[in-house]
Amino acid sequence: MAGTFAGKVALVTGAASGIGRAAAIRFAQEGARVFCADLNLAGAQAVAAEIGSNASAVEVDVASYASNQAMVDAVLAQAGQLDIAFLNAGFYGAAEGLDTVDEAFFDKVVAINLKGTFGGIKAVQPVIAQGGAVVVTASAAGVVGHPANPAYSAAKHGIVGLVKSCVDAFAARGARINAICPGGVETPLIGAADVAMIDPQALPRVPLRGMGSAQHVAEVALWLSSPAAGFITGQAQVLDAALLSTFAPVILPVGP
Repeated sequence: MAGTFAGKVALVTGAASGIGRAAAIRFAQEGARVFCADLNLAGAQAVAAEIGSNASAVEVDVASYASNQAMVDAVLAQAGQLDIAFLNAGFYGAAEGLDTVDEAFFDKVVAINLKGTFGGIKAVQPVIAQGGAVVVTASAAGVVGHPANPAYSAAKHGIVGLVKSCVDAFAARGARINAICPGGVETPLIGAADVAMIDPQALPRVPLRGMGSAQHVAEVALWLSSPAAGFITGQAQVLDAALLSTFAPVILPVGP
């Protein structure tokens, strides 16, 4: 995909770490001018500095509709166009089952994940370029239930429905929108450290039902944003090393 995004402008939210950081770096490597957006402005600035002169940092609180609008306005003011938006910012939080989820926690999870996605979609749709693409990070928990964090699963299910419902609005601008639904991914969201990027051709195969890397997910986001995926819109692409493809392995009891 070398140079796939030359001359394009890409916006990545949640870019200070994890999947967002990996995607921002890869978009830049493929020729895009990249805007790294995050509530953690210092982290976004660090990623932009890691990328170099073809990247800028933008502060955004995705839970705020106005902040999403201001983010997109800043991109247009500096670059004059927006070709790709990877709306990736999210929040998991600390939950260990329904009993640990109170109203305040539920509201926060939904505000960041679902309302934040809505705000980002609303902000980019009127200005996305002809032939542009939007990719939204949902989750495997947006396809099946997640007993440990029902609030997160509910928000991610909502994202899938939102993306599917916005296909016509983006098609009217000659653009596409898709969701990605990662399974287990080793990122700071679950306490793992960010790691150095590698040649995409050297990415290791993930073992069955194993944990992927931030770059594994970023590469799928890049592909869905590229002309090669021009036949795909309104989909929720699962990437989970077959975690959801079969019944969970059954451990039979031993002994009488």
